[in-house]
Amino acid sequence: MAITLGKDCTISLDGGTILSARNVTLTESARTIDVNPYGSRYAGVYSTGYECTVSVELNDSADLGTAFLQMHTGGTFNVVGGAGGFSFLAVLTGISESDPIDGVATFVLEGKMTDPNLQR
Repeated sequence: MAITLGKDCTISLDGGTILSARNVTLTESARTIDVNPYGSRYAGVYSTGYECTVSVELNDSADLGTAFLQMHTGGTFNVVGGAGGFSFLAVLTGISESDPIDGVATFVLEGKMTDPNLQR
């Protein structure tokens, strides 16, 4: 299940709000394991929980220097708002950059929800 959030979402990093965020995507997915009994052709699939990831697209801004520093030191960021009204802390897991020849440079911050503290 993927939920693309609207304008009412707030992303804060190191105590300050990221003002250049353009789009936020929240994705929840189940974690599973496959179990194959010895001598059987049957494969069972069992749920072991779930995980939540967040992707934040933003334009180039001063916030990026803080984001790179946070990622290198194991930092987190806070996500609040959205259509369903949620709040959670995410560990910053990646930053990617897109520099189109005829467009505006954009960056994507990726994160994974920390402890199961998703509030709805």
